[in-house]
Amino acid sequence: MSLEKVAILDGREVWLAVLAAPEEAALWAGTAQPRGGVLAYLDGWSEAELTRFCAEILKLSPSELAFAGAAAASARAALTRVDPTLPSTARGDEPLDESVWYMFFASYEPDPATRRQPPLIVAFRDNDVRIAQFRLIAARFAAAMNEVLERE
Repeated sequence: MSLEKVAILDGREVWLAVLAAPEEAALWAGTAQPRGGVLAYLDGWSEAELTRFCAEILKLSPSELAFAGAAAASARAALTRVDPTLPSTARGDEPLDESVWYMFFASYEPDPATRRQPPLIVAFRDNDVRIAQFRLIAARFAAAMNEVLERE
């Protein structure tokens, strides 16, 4: 598993997580502060693996989860079985930059004590071809997010 900060916008950190197994999400403790957002691309994992991932993520108290890619609906269903109250979306076939834009602004609640925005973690399974695309977005994060606004 790898976890690296890839961008900062308006003081908010954006992290890239690459996972080999669902349980590796537990290693985000300390980075994934409460009320942070998670956007996950988990194509290829079984229902049991998706459920284990969701159980690990809930321990980190995110404000919202978004699932994208081919497994989005299955991952959201797994989350609903584990915790039906946590806000979540299935982004399905939407472009990567639009899903990142959505989660960056949807899960934007500052910590009441520090007034800092919680980080956004964008997670992929290892060997996902979208990792390279996300790195390009992160390298020019502000411009990439503005391009999404201009398209809409």
